[in-house]
Order: sequence, then structure tokens, then C-alpha cells
Amino acid sequence: MKKNRLLIRSIILLSMVAAIGYTFYTHFSEERGLVDAGDQAVDFILKDVDGEEIHLEDYKGKGVYLTFWATYCTYCIDKMEYLKDHYDEYKDKDVEIIAVNVDESSIQVQRFLERHQVPYPNPIDRGMAVGNAYGVSAIPHTLLIDDEGMVLERQIGGKTKSQVLEALESIVPNGD
Repeated sequence: MKKNRLLIRSIILLSMVAAIGYTFYTHFSEERGLVDAGDQAVDFILKDVDGEEIHLEDYKGKGVYLTFWATYCTYCIDKMEYLKDHYDEYKDKDVEIIAVNVDESSIQVQRFLERHQVPYPNPIDRGMAVGNAYGVSAIPHTLLIDDEGMVLERQIGGKTKSQVLEALESIVPNGD
């Protein structure tokens, strides 16, 4: 009787360890939805705080600076200031900035955007479906997308103003 109980407990324990191991593997695996340089950008439709739809496909023919951010991320805030200061300049060069918020509340995002007067699109990724498709595991996380929809570069972490400007310049269509 005791041997049967020990056997059953051992099987249950091994099953639990296997399930937990699989969960960690799938959650932290580098290959999880990873989009990298040379890949076609994953199309998406997300809504901003006003309910406006942002559809990546609508930006074909333009360079896209796609960045994932959160209101609590100081590196993201610094980068947003650089982007805000140069938004009009690069918009005139056919470069669009799309800053995808990583599933924070609409009111929190709206207050942040109003306080910082952010002029470019900021859709919210509810449930992190888009972030997961792109393999976003840390923020800020940026993808530089050319006018054909190909990812030129994937960047993770904070950047200096000159690095942000260099990245914007690299996605200007036709090298203009």
C-alpha cells in the first residue's frame, strides 16, 4: 500500500516538474515568436486610446520605427523624447514612428501621452499578442522596418539620442 502511494506521488511530482519545465522553456525560449533582421515584419492591427486602429500594412512604402514601451520604463521615456523632438523631420522623409504600449491601462497611457505631448501613434497591445509575435521579452524593444516591410534591425535596451537618430536615418526610403 505504501509503495503504491509512493509510486503515485512520484508520478505526480514528475508530471508537475515536466509541466513547469515546459512552461519555462516556452516562455523564455529565444525562438518564441522571434522576428529578427531579414524577416518580414508581422502585420498587426491595434487600437490606440481613442479607439483608432493602427494597421502596420498601412505604412508600406515608408520606413517604420516600431518600438515597444511602458510608462514605467525610464529608457523608453528617454527614447520617446528623442523621437518626439524629431518626429516631424522624419515624417517628412517618409519614416513613421509607431510606439506600441505593452498592455497598460488606457487611462494610464492616455495621461502619459498627454503629459509628454507625444505626437506619433501609440497603440496598446492588449494581451501582448503582437509583442509575443515579435519576441518582445524586454523593453524598450525596437524593430527598424524598411519601406518593403522587411526588418532591417532588432534593438533591445536604452539608446542615446545619436543612436536613435542613426536608426531613424537608416530606414529613410531610398536613402533620402
